[in-house]
Amino acid sequence: MRPQVTAIRVGLLQLIVGLNLSAAMFRAETVDDNLRIGYGVTVADVDGDGRLDLVVADQHLILWYRNPTWTRHEMAERLTERDHVCVAALDLDGDGRAEVMAGAGWAPWDTTTPGALFVLRAGTDRRSAWTPVPLPAEPTLHRIRWARDDAGRWSLVTLPLHGRANDPATGTGPGVRVHRYTPGAGTESGWSQTLLFEGLNKTHNFDVVAWDDDPPDELVIASRQGLFLWDPNPGGPARLRLLATNELGGMGEVRVGRGRDGHRFLAAVEPMHGHRLAIYRPERGPGDRTVLSTNLVEGHAVVTGDFLGLGHDQVVVGWRGRGGQASSVGVQMFLPRDESGESWEARIIDDTMACEDLAVADLDDDGDLDLVASGRATRNLKIYWNQRR
Repeated sequence: MRPQVTAIRVGLLQLIVGLNLSAAMFRAETVDDNLRIGYGVTVADVDGDGRLDLVVADQHLILWYRNPTWTRHEMAERLTERDHVCVAALDLDGDGRAEVMAGAGWAPWDTTTPGALFVLRAGTDRRSAWTPVPLPAEPTLHRIRWARDDAGRWSLVTLPLHGRANDPATGTGPGVRVHRYTPGAGTESGWSQTLLFEGLNKTHNFDVVAWDDDPPDELVIASRQGLFLWDPNPGGPARLRLLATNELGGMGEVRVGRGRDGHRFLAAVEPMHGHRLAIYRPERGPGDRTVLSTNLVEGHAVVTGDFLGLGHDQVVVGWRGRGGQASSVGVQMFLPRDESGESWEARIIDDTMACEDLAVADLDDDGDLDLVASGRATRNLKIYWNQRR
C-alpha cells in the first residue's frame, strides 16, 4: 500500500507566533552539563520523599538526581566494559521507593554476544552505590519499559535492536526476541524470564499502552517493517498486528497520543535515526500518514502529552545532529490545529540540545507536564519547566 501523505501546513505568521510562545511556555534549567552520553532518562521517586527524581543511563554511569535540588548521586559505574544504554525505575513493592533496572553491554554491531541487564539493589543509604545483580539478556539489548501482565502486575519488557546473528548493517535476518522479566520468582536473582514473541527487525523503540479493556498492557513497536501492535490477548494466542507502514525503511521512534477528535494517533520518527516526524492514525488504515517535519537530523526521541492543557495531546520530538536543513540540534513541539490531525503548528523549545532521549512528568506538582531531555553531543541533562500557569 502506498502511504497517503499530507504535508504540514504552517504559515509564516503562525510559525513566528509559535516561536515566540514557545520561549514563554518552557523555562530551561540545566541539571547536569557533565554527562558523557545521556543514553536514557526516566522519572521516579527514588528515595521515597514523595517527589519525582530523575534517573539517567550515562555512558559509564547510572545516575539519579534528587528533586528539588537535583543533587547528583552515582548508583552504579561501568556495569560492563561496553556502554550503558537504558534504564527503568518503578516502585514495585509498594514502599514508595523505586526499584531500578539498567541495560548495558551496548554494541549495535555485535548481534551474537549477549547484552547485559541488571537489577540495581539499594542499600540503607540510596545516595551510595547500589549493588548490581545480573540477569540474562539478548544481544543488542536496547530498550526496557514497565508493562502490566495478565494479572495487572508490573513486569519489565526488554527490546533488542537486532535479532540473534542478524546482519546489523541491513537489519535482515532472524527477528528480535522480546522478553518479559517478572519479579518475585524463586531464583537467585528474584526474577523470571519469559519469551513474549520473536519477529521484526531493527526494533529501535516501543511504547507501552492500554490499547483495549483487558488487564495486560499492549506494546506498540517501531521496526524496519513498520509500526506494530503486540497484543497478549488473554485467553487466546498473542497477536502481532501491523498499524502503520511507509516506504522509508520503517520507523525508529514511536509514542501513542490522543488527538482532538478523541482517536489515537502514533507519532513516529522515520526511518531509524531519520529526518522525518510523522503522525499515523490507525483507525484510517496503515497507510494514513501526515508528515510534520522533514528537517530532523538523527531524530532520536519523541513523546506525547497535553502540555498546554488543551484536552488533547501535543507531540515533542528531539534530534541530535546537524546538517542539511537542520542548522542546529533541537527539541520541538507540534500541536494539532484541527480535528482531522492534518494541520499542525510547530514551536521550537530548545535549539541547543543534541537530544538523545526525552521524558515527561509533573516534577513540581503544579498540575502541568514538564519535559526532561538528555543530550548526546551536548553531554547534558535539562528540565524544561512548564510555564503555562
